[in-house]
Amino acid sequence: MIQTPVRADSLAQDATFAVLGACQTPGPALAQRAAGLGAGVIAMDRDPVGLAKVVGTAPDKIEGLALVGGPVARLEPLRQTWGDTPLHMVLNLTPLEPADTDNGGIDGQIRGLSALMRALGRGLAAGQGAVVTLLERPQQPLALNAHGMIAAVAAANEALAQVFAPRGMRFYTVTVPEGQAELAVETALFLGATAGRRLRSGRIDLD
Repeated sequence: MIQTPVRADSLAQDATFAVLGACQTPGPALAQRAAGLGAGVIAMDRDPVGLAKVVGTAPDKIEGLALVGGPVARLEPLRQTWGDTPLHMVLNLTPLEPADTDNGGIDGQIRGLSALMRALGRGLAAGQGAVVTLLERPQQPLALNAHGMIAAVAAANEALAQVFAPRGMRFYTVTVPEGQAELAVETALFLGATAGRRLRSGRIDLD
């Protein structure tokens, strides 16, 4: 995908983006960039200190939520807090969290995607939004867990797209070379922009 900078006039007037794992790269950069374009940002992470720094870059546009609990329990409060808020994009950065967290492993990520849809599905439908899950492509061909994670998330997103596409939702698995997660900022913003709605769900590999 062409990394063309997204302009403010390409966003919906009430554009709202949610970032899950907002302290992970490129969460802070995307939150600040989106806020600079006039979008509202819901930044979510389990690190309250790091989260405060993200919010502090644009406190009038970025709202922080410190998450507690496992990949399912931590998202349940979102159903009541933001359940009906129109969302134009959810950036899921939890695959980039350290491997020793309770997000770790393929099963944890799939449970997290299911919980995300239960918590934010109504908002995504209202905003005809996109779920963008970012993963790093490992350099080593024998890094089977990492390669398997990409395949599993892509398959899960494809299944979700088949169910929820009629409600205007899209699901993307975006991969970047290992250690270059910052490459995904403009692509994620584009997928949440009005023009991004023309791009069907699928996998996008950035170089």
